[in-house]
Amino acid sequence: MKLLLFDLDQTLVSTGGAGLRALDRACLHLFGIPNAMQGISPHGKTDPAIAREILRVRLGKDATEANGEIRSILDAYLLFLKEEVQTSLKYRVLPGINSILDEMSTRSDVALGLATGNLEAGARIKLDRGGLNRYFAFGGFGSDSEDRTELVRKAADEAAARCGKTILSCDTFVIGDTPLDIDAGKQAGFKTVGVATGSYSIEQLLDCGANFAIPDFDEGRDHFLRSSFIA
Repeated sequence: MKLLLFDLDQTLVSTGGAGLRALDRACLHLFGIPNAMQGISPHGKTDPAIAREILRVRLGKDATEANGEIRSILDAYLLFLKEEVQTSLKYRVLPGINSILDEMSTRSDVALGLATGNLEAGARIKLDRGGLNRYFAFGGFGSDSEDRTELVRKAADEAAARCGKTILSCDTFVIGDTPLDIDAGKQAGFKTVGVATGSYSIEQLLDCGANFAIPDFDEGRDHFLRSSFIA
């Protein structure tokens, strides 16, 4: 059994900035702060970690005193996210994703899951427009842990419970577009696959420790299948 754990943003879909706009609207609504995400990079971070950074950078809030406000930001963010995703002019499912998910979902020797810093509710909103929720019955999310390594482990544990058997670490592949995705997979003890559909090149993803990397799941499909021993 092979386990494929996919990151979401810039790995499965691009929302065209919907998440950033929803966070900006949440912070304007709650604190009167415009453009709260300006200068804050969300790439590879969990939603709670992003909210914590907003509070630190914009309001000078110490991390230990911010938990209630983090929850408020995330609740407001989810309220705005659905509208932003549905109206985003640049939303798209990334190249080759529909094809690889269609192919892998028919195989009894492959399990598909999510390993994303998004809150689960936010992940489902983002995937819904592209019709991708049907491929992912389980996962690890930012709502499970602020720490990416822990949410990756949670996704693997969920897969084992659903399959009724342990899936070997060497047969578990964490797939993402940022160094933080790669690092979390490595720290969890799994294989890692870089996908250069975000802000990082194949070379950068390999340099940060990816076992292998592809440009996308269209051009890189065959390389992915060979290197993960799924073909």
